[in-house]
Amino acid sequence: MPRVSLRFRRAEAAPQAAVRPASVGREVLLFVIGCAVAAGLIASGGFWAVNQVASAEAINSAEVITQLDARGIVQPLLTPALLAGNAAAIRALDSVVVGRVLGSRVVRVKIWTAAGRIVYSDEHALIGESFPLGDDESEALETGRPDAEVSDLSRAENRFERSFGSLVEVYLPVRAADGTKLLFETYQLETALQADRQRVWNGIFPALAGGIVLLFLVQIPLSWRLARRLQRSSRDRAALLQRAIDSSETERRRIAGDLHDGPVQNLTAVNITLGSAAMRLAGPEEARPSRDELVAVMEGASAESRLAIRELRTMIIEIAPPDLDRGGLAPALERLAAMAREHGLLATVDLEMPVDTLTGDAATLVYRTVQEAIRNVVKHANASCVRVHLFRSDGCISVEIADDGRGFTPENLAERQRGGHAGLSLLERRAAESGATVEVASLPGRGTSIRLQLRVA
Repeated sequence: MPRVSLRFRRAEAAPQAAVRPASVGREVLLFVIGCAVAAGLIASGGFWAVNQVASAEAINSAEVITQLDARGIVQPLLTPALLAGNAAAIRALDSVVVGRVLGSRVVRVKIWTAAGRIVYSDEHALIGESFPLGDDESEALETGRPDAEVSDLSRAENRFERSFGSLVEVYLPVRAADGTKLLFETYQLETALQADRQRVWNGIFPALAGGIVLLFLVQIPLSWRLARRLQRSSRDRAALLQRAIDSSETERRRIAGDLHDGPVQNLTAVNITLGSAAMRLAGPEEARPSRDELVAVMEGASAESRLAIRELRTMIIEIAPPDLDRGGLAPALERLAAMAREHGLLATVDLEMPVDTLTGDAATLVYRTVQEAIRNVVKHANASCVRVHLFRSDGCISVEIADDGRGFTPENLAERQRGGHAGLSLLERRAAESGATVEVASLPGRGTSIRLQLRVA
């Protein structure tokens, strides 16, 4: 039999859900602003850290230079004669200091005793003078570690260095040849330390700034792509919501139509029949119905009432099948077959596999497919038998509902859809959302077959 394409057409345009799509440009702009703020904070922290590293590296370079000058050049010349103020010893040390220590960086050298007396300075006017040592100098003598600080040019011992501008003092302990502990001190130009800091900045800053800029630039296309994906996701959610609204509206209309065409018509007929009989009974004696007529009226009303009750029960089970949750899929399918039998059909359920493996959405989809197919057979097919066949094939679980009814053509299906009957289209949509497929094969006079195929892990 040929396959019938299911095309869904709304009975009337449903109002669109008021979903405001997300603006990609706005979201990306907010993201970029956030990234810019974060990059600014990171850059500020990074620059502070680099500045600390650069300053520490400059001080370290000053201390290393002082250590090399003190222990590699000056310390071998720290003789007892120098400590005693011997002119020849001072001249010998002077020639070494002026020739090898002083330069564009180091502008002054002083050597102190622990008592605060200057035993040597390239400024000879200071030799022999005593000044109290500061806390830092005393600590350096005690710990043996070098230290550095900005020179206080207002102090008397620094009066000869004021012409050099801002200086940094670096001092460390040394020992004379006789073991006397001395304090070696150099005065270095602060501009030289700034140059050291600048070299560190020049080495680190380009990489830091480039990394932050590169990270910022890379984030923009990534954020744009993410925003586009979120926008598509938002549109998909809106479409799913609209389909759910449309499906719900169509289902409500179908239920209303079934109620109007079924139980309401039956109960209306009962009302009219009983009302007419009541009026005749209340009228003249000669117009009153006979006993046989009353029996016929009561039997007709009873039959119509039973039919209405049966159709209402069928609709209740269609809306909320109790067997599916309590007893599982197999009893629920048997219940659907029993309803078909109540309408005079020869209905069979053939399960070639255990249905306990089907739970949740898969079981619900199978049940709704069989329910819609049997409902169509009962209402439209004029069939004598219907068969529900559940089996495995090609890695899928398949359920096929076949009848021997009148069948239909694609034109018949389109006409029914235009009349508001969209059950098969809704079934196909529900299956597609679950990753399943529905195939309908029908031919006039040859019956109809509906097959659902779904993959279950």
